[in-house]
Amino acid sequence: MRLIPRSQKAIAFSISAICVVLAIIGVGLFVVVGGLDSGDQLGSTEGFEATAAPAGNAASTSWPEYGYDMQRTRANAALMLAPPFTRAWKRETRSLVEFPPVAANGRLVVATNGRYAQQLNIATGGIYWYIKLSGRAAASPAIAGDLVLFATDDGYITARRWAHAQVVWRVKVGPSTESSPLVTGKRFYVGDTSGGVHCMSVATGRTIWTAKASGAVKSSLALSGRDVVVGDYAGQVTAFNARTGRVHWRATSPGKLLGGNGGFYANPAVAYGRIYIANINGRVIALDAHDGSIAWVRVIPDWVYSSPAVSGRTVFVGSYDHRLYALDAVTGGVRWAFDAGERIAGSPTVIGNYVWFATLARRPADGRTYALNTSTGAKAFTFRDGRYTPAIGVEGRLILAGVRTIYGMAPAP
Repeated sequence: MRLIPRSQKAIAFSISAICVVLAIIGVGLFVVVGGLDSGDQLGSTEGFEATAAPAGNAASTSWPEYGYDMQRTRANAALMLAPPFTRAWKRETRSLVEFPPVAANGRLVVATNGRYAQQLNIATGGIYWYIKLSGRAAASPAIAGDLVLFATDDGYITARRWAHAQVVWRVKVGPSTESSPLVTGKRFYVGDTSGGVHCMSVATGRTIWTAKASGAVKSSLALSGRDVVVGDYAGQVTAFNARTGRVHWRATSPGKLLGGNGGFYANPAVAYGRIYIANINGRVIALDAHDGSIAWVRVIPDWVYSSPAVSGRTVFVGSYDHRLYALDAVTGGVRWAFDAGERIAGSPTVIGNYVWFATLARRPADGRTYALNTSTGAKAFTFRDGRYTPAIGVEGRLILAGVRTIYGMAPAP
């Protein structure tokens, strides 16, 4: 047998070692640039129902629950409130306002992280009542007839009279809840951090059914036809039959092949026969509302905690990469993106021809609220306060939520 000189063996070993190193570097670069990433998936008009557009109300006097309507579209494009504005009043809440107020009958209710809630006059900012909650509010309340429902981080749902805040009932649903109640007539739906999904009576708080999501539920449910849908921290979206709680379908979020399915903090928005929802892992996805199949996927290069707003065949969503994105609701393509220079964690809202959002500045005092033209992304308004969800609107008043302050804004003459 012919022997290979040691010098040649050394050379061969060196070459092999170099090849191994280059291979490792190549795989590393492959991962860094997204080679093990599921990536964007562009959609088509298949299954897109143009007639199922979000409904607006030009003379709306209410914003009854988180996301405006039961589909959580976060949009009333028919309500023509447009800049410039003058400040009619402001009211200090003394604690962080993480989620926006709700409004009806000339009054609004805001709940805070400081375990307090108050009801204000929409026109003047005057206080009707001021109460202490059983826990911190990490969710908007919801108006249900003559009741207002509060979800708090001690796991309780509390129903109080709208007029004078008297407690009607209080029920513990789980270890903690950050889910804004979804009110549909005589029932409401809420999730908890143990993964429980509950259908309950508005009048009594009695549990009608309880189901289980695949992971912790921190988002709010949305109504989709005969179903209620929600995302969870296991990276799955589930449609439960609204009457019985049975699972209609369950969809798994796309993600990096080595990074799992991520998790859903944002709530879904239902429009055009699709369910639009954003994942912490940077995926904004559209699902067919009938069977949960994926219609499109858009990859955003940073975390997305923002719940989408949907209006005018456009999906608006913010990201930690400092940008608010306007995505085509049919295909997921980027219509425009606005760089706000700071992280965006809160959810945008569409009022009239403008989309409103706030920035999560590292110093709360540096946070800003913006209004952009929904068609072009052009900046139309900036306000020197803001942190999470920025605005709701009723006829004649824009209500802005700052870090600790609520502002009543009137259209300038």
